[in-house]
Amino acid sequence: MFRAILELVITILVALVARAVLGSVVKGFGNAAAAARQAHPQQQQQQQTEAKPTGELHKDPVCGTYVAESTAFQRRASGKTFYYCSDACRSKHAIAS
Repeated sequence: MFRAILELVITILVALVARAVLGSVVKGFGNAAAAARQAHPQQQQQQQTEAKPTGELHKDPVCGTYVAESTAFQRRASGKTFYYCSDACRSKHAIAS
């Protein structure tokens, strides 16, 4: 009986030590990642601004997806500008019109 209780206590202590060690390692990696992000804030800000499309959203008349006004896939017909998600949609709409 005493041996079972001793083994249970040892198991609990090992689990607590392992949890503390793993927690410290994970926290260290988190701090290192945060420091790396703070070291280059201009580069991170530039990446965020480059990834965002600009302008209003317009519905693609072929597939129905919404596309930013700054897309390269545009076509003017009958005095109206159409915006497309891809060259394939632009071609389909041009043929159908």
